[in-house]
Amino acid sequence: MKAKRFLSAFLAAALLLGSLLLLASCKPGTEDPGAVTQDRPGKTSDPSQASPDETEALPADPTAKFDDLSFKILVATRSTRPPQDFLFKDDQSVMDQAIYERNMTLEEKHGIRLDVDERIGKQAEGASLLEQSYGSNDAMYDYAVIHTYTLAPLASGGRLYDMSEIRTLDLEKPWWDQTVSDGVRIAGSVFFTSGDVSHCVDDYMYCVIFNKAMYKEKVPNGADVYDLVREGKWTLDAMAEICSGVKEDLNGDDVMDSNDRYGLMLWCDELFASIQAAGERIAKVNDQGLIELTLGNERVYSIVDKFTSIEQADWSINFQTMTGGKGWPSVFSEGNAMFFMSLFNEVSRFRDMDTDYGILPNPRYDEAQDKWYCTFSAGLASFSCLPYVQADAERTGTVLDLLGYYSSKTTSPAYYVKTLTGEKVRDEESVFCLDIIFNNKFVDIGHYYQLANLNTMMYNYVKNGQSGTFASSYEAVKKSAETLVARMNAQIEKLKDQY
Repeated sequence: MKAKRFLSAFLAAALLLGSLLLLASCKPGTEDPGAVTQDRPGKTSDPSQASPDETEALPADPTAKFDDLSFKILVATRSTRPPQDFLFKDDQSVMDQAIYERNMTLEEKHGIRLDVDERIGKQAEGASLLEQSYGSNDAMYDYAVIHTYTLAPLASGGRLYDMSEIRTLDLEKPWWDQTVSDGVRIAGSVFFTSGDVSHCVDDYMYCVIFNKAMYKEKVPNGADVYDLVREGKWTLDAMAEICSGVKEDLNGDDVMDSNDRYGLMLWCDELFASIQAAGERIAKVNDQGLIELTLGNERVYSIVDKFTSIEQADWSINFQTMTGGKGWPSVFSEGNAMFFMSLFNEVSRFRDMDTDYGILPNPRYDEAQDKWYCTFSAGLASFSCLPYVQADAERTGTVLDLLGYYSSKTTSPAYYVKTLTGEKVRDEESVFCLDIIFNNKFVDIGHYYQLANLNTMMYNYVKNGQSGTFASSYEAVKKSAETLVARMNAQIEKLKDQY
């Protein structure tokens, strides 16, 4: 999927919005299901009507026609609040109407019906169903969106189809995210990826939310944080300097807990985010196409030390370890945290706040860093994949190609309209930060596969308040991690024999 430029996306999506709002004014079933959407002047989302000199990328078979095909989709997420991607709910939202238009276009023009089985907040059921499909050699689903940690063992265990092996599915098409595909390609195989079909990766991008009124009050002479971002000076040190002046015992009980005020609120997973925001990983795919551990180096150790010093500061509160009885959304919404290291998915919780907020990318490690690296919560995101047992893999590729194409013309623009028109973003100043967040996606394959329980070790390192011992903690598990990596590389290479 090509990098999304939010300003230009908004202009294109605004055109789409007009047609979607028109659809919203009609009752489902009365619209022309074959009508196409203009996503920008002179362009049509109907591939069969494209002119011969059209340079826009199109599906491999834009006129494919099926006889009332039920395309079976499984969605099994850990998150209980995933983005809406497939089911029309008749709630009159922009996204809902885009889903309706896309689904009706697929049905009327191509004879494809989306048959969706949603298991929201039930990721274990996703694994169980795909294991059942594999064990019984029953093509229960054609396509699936599965929670990251559930998905990875399915991939290495041969329960997923290598998407790169399907002739009718080109992962280099713009409706697929090449950054993700390349980052998870092991031994030439791609068992899962993301793209316009589902926003279950984009919605869980890490970001920093800040209370604009509180910032103005508490840091009246401070640098404009948006300028810091523009100049590449929005770093962990800069965030710490800004937040360090905010600490208030609001109830005067001499106990700092969730009832008091802080410069920063965060959570344990921000250790992963901070390492990745510096361009470091638990593991990567090397030039030989194999997984290679990369966590054990002095720069990572320095990042960990800097993050833990911030997490343990008295002006910072970790909502996963805090006491006092108040829930974390209230701490921010009631103005008791000036900055909040969070996820894009969570921003909508604060849309009814009286006080304006802004959105920033996660800070860089230091100013010497020459670019942004933006990542997502593997613990909550879900990826697109294909169950190994397929009724017809090439047919699945053709349908997914069409689904991706139409999604790039309907649901993806609607997703950004929804984002840019009040659900999450309130100020125009934040828009360029969203460009940064979504245009600089970064992949850490070691995080997804939870190699040798490194994820748990890192999470507990923060949760237990450790500091200065990360190198020794890593060394204690390094050998077992390397053994597991070698075994996994061999296992995935062997899976090539299945195709």
